[in-house]
Amino acid sequence: MRTALILTLGFDEKFCCRAILRHGIKEGDKIILITAGLVEKVRKAYEWIKAFVERSYDVEVQLVQIDVKTFTNGIQDVLKLLDKFKDYYLIVNLSGGMRALALTVLLALMIKPMRNVRLEIELEDFSGLIEIPQHLLRIHEIRQNLTEEKIEILKLIAHGYKDVKSLSKALKKDVSTIRRHISSLEELGLIEIEKRKPIKVKTTELVNLILG
Repeated sequence: MRTALILTLGFDEKFCCRAILRHGIKEGDKIILITAGLVEKVRKAYEWIKAFVERSYDVEVQLVQIDVKTFTNGIQDVLKLLDKFKDYYLIVNLSGGMRALALTVLLALMIKPMRNVRLEIELEDFSGLIEIPQHLLRIHEIRQNLTEEKIEILKLIAHGYKDVKSLSKALKKDVSTIRRHISSLEELGLIEIEKRKPIKVKTTELVNLILG
């Protein structure tokens, strides 16, 4: 699958260049720089990145300006952009540029979660890289798909009920029903399979946000 690397761009090209180097961009991939306005310092940073990419990679660099003064307009612009790359593996890096720009892109990703996306942000002092779990972008969708029965299963798993039989007994439900719920909860990113035969499960950190 081709990769589209989407980077927020401000006055400093370093964050963008580090992301390009880190992700091993190859021929056929895309690099999209999103900026809040093409002032002189941003233009210089863009030209530096473009020259760097042209020297080292056979990859197109696209510059997109987003209106961040009105969040709804900015979000719509980002949504249109994302739609163009729905068949790509998306890497979105929010390290550069204005905070309002990063928030605009983040809100767009939460409104329209993509299935193949990596969202990351590098710390200002370059001391670390934070990857934001994809499931967090789908938190609203996840809540909508949680029935009372699934919530009860999550609570029991959190309290040490690890296997299908114990869950079935505690809830007085068929094993097949429990297995179906476990499959759904795994897909939602709320549980992980520790062992397949027999199935043993555990909750993920995301459950803490759901159950409070």
